[in-house]
Amino acid sequence: MNVRESAGIALTSIRANKLRSFLTLLGTIIGVASVISVVSFVEGLNRLVTDKLLNAGANVFSVDKYGLITSQEAFEEAESRPDVTLEDADAVRRSVEHAALVVASDGTRATLRFRQKHMDGVRVRGRGAGYQVIDDLTLRSGRHLVENDDQRRRTVCVVGSEVVDELFPHTDPLGQTIRVGKASYEVVGVIAAKGKLLGQSQDRFVAIPIRTFQKFNGGRGSIDIDIKSVDAASIALAQDEVRSVMRGRHHLAPGKPDDFGITTADTFLELYRNLTGGIFVVTIGVAAIAMLVGGIVIMNIMLVSVTERTREIGVRKALGARRRDILTQFLVEATTLSLTGGLIGILLGVLLALAVGAVSPLPAAVNLPAVVLGIVLSTGIGIFFGSYPAARAARLDPVEALRYE
Repeated sequence: MNVRESAGIALTSIRANKLRSFLTLLGTIIGVASVISVVSFVEGLNRLVTDKLLNAGANVFSVDKYGLITSQEAFEEAESRPDVTLEDADAVRRSVEHAALVVASDGTRATLRFRQKHMDGVRVRGRGAGYQVIDDLTLRSGRHLVENDDQRRRTVCVVGSEVVDELFPHTDPLGQTIRVGKASYEVVGVIAAKGKLLGQSQDRFVAIPIRTFQKFNGGRGSIDIDIKSVDAASIALAQDEVRSVMRGRHHLAPGKPDDFGITTADTFLELYRNLTGGIFVVTIGVAAIAMLVGGIVIMNIMLVSVTERTREIGVRKALGARRRDILTQFLVEATTLSLTGGLIGILLGVLLALAVGAVSPLPAAVNLPAVVLGIVLSTGIGIFFGSYPAARAARLDPVEALRYE
């Protein structure tokens, strides 16, 4: 008996016993669908997070008061550190040879007003010149903030597209004056829309020169300093130079730990992978249990099938079928059952991932290795759990099998 004929018998059995076949395949379907959907979500998140973290390039890093905080104790220790100031940013800009760009940053939230309209809880970002490179911003109209705006503490601003849509639905925003908190600013630029990131709008913001920001916000609090090295190869040199400048300004003796933090995109990527890695492992473990249960059910059904078809096996052996033929037949049937469940699970997993990605902020990206993994797992389940029933069928004595009622 050839493989095609054995597969045909298995498919015929599935069609003849639809409910039993569905219940038999349910474990495999759930397991494979879970693997495909989880891998799709993780892959989508990986691509999204990597793209957003590296939007300014892999050679960008930040200096701030806190660094990467992972515990309450670390936060309390960082609270006692000295603030990072604009003077620190200026010193870094003057002294770090391998820095192509140094941008100071601060921020808060405020209410915007234009005539009778207002927007609450809008991000107000004090930024130095060159912020558009760090934040990967593209102009829709007008101009960006420049160094002269910052040095002269001009009351000008650049706004996100969502601010334009809400405050200026039928008006050209350029040249208009908006109220940001307690101060008024002239709109000189509009940023092209970037959309949402994990459900949060990236277009609901106002950017103003950082010295203007500090002037109207009392100059209190620590700032962030974003540094873009000359190229990716020189990022380590730039970090060493920044560390030397900051330690000198903070009068730290040799051997004392830094009282500031330096973070890179890789720092956040590593933290992200650690967080999602645990979730991924747990979910895959649950899916593996479902597949194990599905495999046991397939083995049980195949044992029932061997019992039901004992006389048929005896007839085939009497007509010259070898043990190898019987073994192959039942292995192919078990594998076909499992693979059918796997293919249904792959289809459901892909559809689930795409559907959730379409109606929620969770991104999904179906990748080919996950699909191949689902096929391999379901095939392996069929072969492994079908081996014992197939071997049992192959060992049947033809005389005893023919007498079976």
